[in-house]
Amino acid sequence: MKRSDFFIRLTTGVLFLAITTYIGVYLFEAITNTLVTEPAIRYTVEETLPVAGFIVRTETVLYDSGTGALSVVGEGERVGVGQTVAIEFMTAQALDIASEIRSLNMQIAQLESDRNVTDTEHLGTMIELSAAVNVMNLRRLEELSMNIETTLFDVTSDLAELQSRRQELELRGVGTREIVAPVSGTFTQVVDGFEHITPAMLDGIGPSQLKELFQSPAQASGTGKLITAFKWYFAAIMNSYDAAQLSTGSRYPVSFSGAFQGEIEMLVEHISRREGDQSLVILSSDRNIHDVASLREAAAEIITNVTTGIRVPKTAVHLDENRDTFLFLQTSAYAERVNIEILGEAGDSFIVRDGVETGSPLRVGSTIISRGNNLYDGKVVG
Repeated sequence: MKRSDFFIRLTTGVLFLAITTYIGVYLFEAITNTLVTEPAIRYTVEETLPVAGFIVRTETVLYDSGTGALSVVGEGERVGVGQTVAIEFMTAQALDIASEIRSLNMQIAQLESDRNVTDTEHLGTMIELSAAVNVMNLRRLEELSMNIETTLFDVTSDLAELQSRRQELELRGVGTREIVAPVSGTFTQVVDGFEHITPAMLDGIGPSQLKELFQSPAQASGTGKLITAFKWYFAAIMNSYDAAQLSTGSRYPVSFSGAFQGEIEMLVEHISRREGDQSLVILSSDRNIHDVASLREAAAEIITNVTTGIRVPKTAVHLDENRDTFLFLQTSAYAERVNIEILGEAGDSFIVRDGVETGSPLRVGSTIISRGNNLYDGKVVG
């Protein structure tokens, strides 16, 4: 009997210890559970090479007599042979008169616009005026009447005065001469003294020779200039190691910064020999000439590679015994193992191929388990 009691107490103790251990482990895992998730998002990484240099084009300067001229075409506008590009004024007085007429035209246009707005406002005031008459509200009637009279008088009076002044100046007559385009091209008002540098001068030169070309500008004068060829060049100085990553005859997107901020696909025409740690890369394009018409010196980045995929935190990526990379998705309440293909890195994340391409469940919007305890395929995590 005593022996039987001993075994009962022993069995009970073992069971109690097992249950206590199980509960303890369960509570420990519950307390220390560090399940962290984040949504899968599409991400793009660009590999770029910094460059700086000069834009070179075939250009023709439009000269005037030096008394002054006003352009009549817009910046970056394409003009034809014989088209009037600017009006030159033969005397300083003529330029002053033309400038005043131009200012008057802008003021008159503004007043005429204001008058149109005023007419619309008056319609509402007239409705109020009619309502005031109907209820015999004399104080409101007087106020509205004065408002209409004052506004109409002010606008009409100012407009008539400006129009009279403009007519007076136009009757004086001014000595002018039309400046016409001798060739077709893209117009820009910017003349910087480097118009004599042509694309042919870039043949066979290196970084130091390019700097010498652009060291001292000629005297910059003229009403503007015409860029007479669609094809233009970007002579870019860059690190020789970076230049070695480019291939002559290949095209790369070039992202400009500064006065013009945009991306243009350009062709690598030539890569010079090394000069110390620098090389000269000649790029060309026959597009977007209007965007860079006024530019000479420019900074940019050549985009050599673009990687697009799903961004995955590095903490979510695992490696199995076969050296296959994988992660876990939270699918409903379970952890699901998904093999992945790493395309690149971005700080503390990997860029992996989208499941749309591989047939895996990893898609934009999937829930990635970036951190968790004792994960395995099919584990309940939710």
